[in-house]
Amino acid sequence: VVALIGGLALYYTAGLRSFDLIELQQAAQAGAFNGTVNLFGATVPFQVFWFPVVFFGFAVLGGIFPVHNWSPDGHVAAPTAVSMFHAGVLMKLGAFAALRVGIMLLPEGAKYWSGLILVLATVNVVYGAFIAMVQTDFKYVIGFSSVSHMGLVMLGFATLNRPGLTGAGLQMFSHGVMTALFFAVVGMVYDRAHTREIPKLGGFARVMPLVAVAFIVGGLVSMGMPGFSGFVAEFPIFMGLWQRQPLVALISAIAIVVTAGYIMRVIGRVFFGVMPAEFEGHITPISRKDKLALVVLAGILIVLGIFPAVMAPMIQSGADAVLRLLGGA
Repeated sequence: VVALIGGLALYYTAGLRSFDLIELQQAAQAGAFNGTVNLFGATVPFQVFWFPVVFFGFAVLGGIFPVHNWSPDGHVAAPTAVSMFHAGVLMKLGAFAALRVGIMLLPEGAKYWSGLILVLATVNVVYGAFIAMVQTDFKYVIGFSSVSHMGLVMLGFATLNRPGLTGAGLQMFSHGVMTALFFAVVGMVYDRAHTREIPKLGGFARVMPLVAVAFIVGGLVSMGMPGFSGFVAEFPIFMGLWQRQPLVALISAIAIVVTAGYIMRVIGRVFFGVMPAEFEGHITPISRKDKLALVVLAGILIVLGIFPAVMAPMIQSGADAVLRLLGGA
């Protein structure tokens, strides 16, 4: 609703009677949104007033703090396939819309509010990682991990520079595939164990080795290990952050250490150790279709990590287009 209100403001101000983003972009470049808003007798620039309405309205769908709690709860309540789509695609739509409508149509507003976005996104990254660390439900771990990683996307946006925006684009793709892989693994474990409680699981690598390997690959991506897509995405984000605000880069880096902690905890408790007696002889191997899905998802993450040039130039060209609208910010 908030984003819709902002969209209607852009619609009526542009005077085009169209929601076509290309036409709105042309109107923005022609100065259609350079006016002012009278707010209780005070004159506020149009872009400064409406940018937070548009950006944060869409960013809710991207799981930005403090309106993020719907996301982990939604992951847990949904069936596996819906969780994969939810985290892999739906959250990215919110982030993309925040960029495409908020930053690109209202660049002066983006410059004004970028400091607040930096603060909220930093909380996203660190808070999400710490909350994921203490979860006992397998799905909640991944759900709060998504909150943390989507915070990196928002941090990339807030840098308003080429490395940050490029990294944010790569992170959206990498995180989408990684989270789909994670939820596929969770679903395969749950279908056989009928529980997602991590303390009740263990030893699954013996009977489902490919599932264990797939989760480890996803974990390495999540931790930003070199050779995987997570590194390709996160490194430029932190480069952009360092250029914009070194302190934020240092604080956000805490999340990488915490991420390693909760990923290693899940790997050790779910896939290794002793399998509970109630599961012995009752855990069946996964099907060929399941194996194919895991291999495809994990393969994409590895290929992008080794050959970032398959995607990075395309995203960089998009980042350059945004920077031109920002006046080379």
